Amino acid sequence: MNFWGPWLPLLAAAACCSLLSCKRKEATAPAEAFQSLVSEKQEARHPEDFSAARAYRHCADLCALGPRPSGSPAYQKQVEMITSRLTASGWRVQPISFSPPTLSHRRMQNLCATFGESDSPRELIISCHIDTKGSGEDAILGADDGASGAAVVMELARVLARRPNLARRIELIFFDGEESFGAHITSQDGLFGSRHEVQRRAGRLPRYLINLDMVGGAGKTIAVPLLDTTEDMMEQYLRALHVLGFSENRWTIFPGGMLDDHRPFAEAGVHTLNLIASFRRSTWWHTKADNMERISHESLGETGRVVLQLLRQILS
Repeated sequence: MNFWGPWLPLLAAAACCSLLSCKRKEATAPAEAFQSLVSEKQEARHPEDFSAARAYRHCADLCALGPRPSGSPAYQKQVEMITSRLTASGWRVQPISFSPPTLSHRRMQNLCATFGESDSPRELIISCHIDTKGSGEDAILGADDGASGAAVVMELARVLARRPNLARRIELIFFDGEESFGAHITSQDGLFGSRHEVQRRAGRLPRYLINLDMVGGAGKTIAVPLLDTTEDMMEQYLRALHVLGFSENRWTIFPGGMLDDHRPFAEAGVHTLNLIASFRRSTWWHTKADNMERISHESLGETGRVVLQLLRQILS
């Protein structure tokens, strides 16, 4: 992420070329494929299914609890809030308690939610993390880095509940322990919740995972990590942007990899897509400035629409 800036012009051009390539392919495709694309665009023009206002309220309500570091009373209160709201939409929520191998004295808790009565593994996971950075006087509110992804997933739960045949193929996971206790995530520090889920599900992993992290900031630039993304998922991402007409300057590609909650799943062979904002050169990341003042209805709404479009494409 430290060399994001110099790559931006090249990445914007690469994304643009990829989208133009999609357009050229579609221009020569059979009439049925063209009509399918038209139908996709017509369906994508109805964003009222995903309410940016509801997502914003979820984000604000989580932040009203204060900083929510792993193991804190505020973390437990947000677990109860998320559980209540998902249950109201018909989702079955299962808390998963665990202790990381390197921190056996510390208890953490993921939240996993499924729709319908079946206990069989779902095809696709939508995930986010809900712990925030720091503790005590150093604890941050984490409006974007924590609450924004959770807010989008909570609103997606309501929308998907109205499409039960689709909802039954999806699992929602809210990870604990994404944040490291040290300054940066390492192979031993951070991503505790996602690492635990991969280990717990050995042999029962989904085929796909879409992870959301820092997706609500005003004027955000999403930077999907190229090295962690399979070719098919990158094609789905670019196609979704094309269908929705979103700018490849704000929804782009980072040329490297990223240590985030998608990584343990990617290393286990899951096809992952990590929707994460470019943040390393920012002045707000992991600071007190990560508060509700930086959260945007537009950014939350765009993220919700992108995820719904990806679901239409991947699970069609």
